[in-house]
Amino acid sequence: MSLMISLLNKHSLFTFFLLYGLTSMVSHAEEEVASPPAYVELKPDFVVNHLGDDSRLKYIKTSISIRTDVNSKDLIEANMPLVRDALVMFLSSRTTEQVTGAIAREKTREEAAIAVNDALQKETNLAPVKDILFASFVTQ
Repeated sequence: MSLMISLLNKHSLFTFFLLYGLTSMVSHAEEEVASPPAYVELKPDFVVNHLGDDSRLKYIKTSISIRTDVNSKDLIEANMPLVRDALVMFLSSRTTEQVTGAIAREKTREEAAIAVNDALQKETNLAPVKDILFASFVTQ
């Protein structure tokens, strides 16, 4: 009889801890989802030159916003010179092939987010950029 009670207690404890763990995981996931996105518009627009395939200078003019979370918006704004520098250096290193066409621009957008996060990671130990958004992107 005491063996049976002992087994029931162990089973109850196991069930309790299992449910507790699942509940805390769900509430933690809800906290992450609950944080609304924030957008940081980078003004003025970017105008950078880059080397074309024929070794002539070409230009990129783009309007950029950064998607982050509400808690990181101030961090990005406080480090705006670093953010802008990372984007200027990144965009000016692109070739014509890397900025022409929808697929190439999508890859440029993704890699720009990585470049900004790398710069911020070195300075702040955080990588707050979720996405880079191009409101306009013109090459000439």
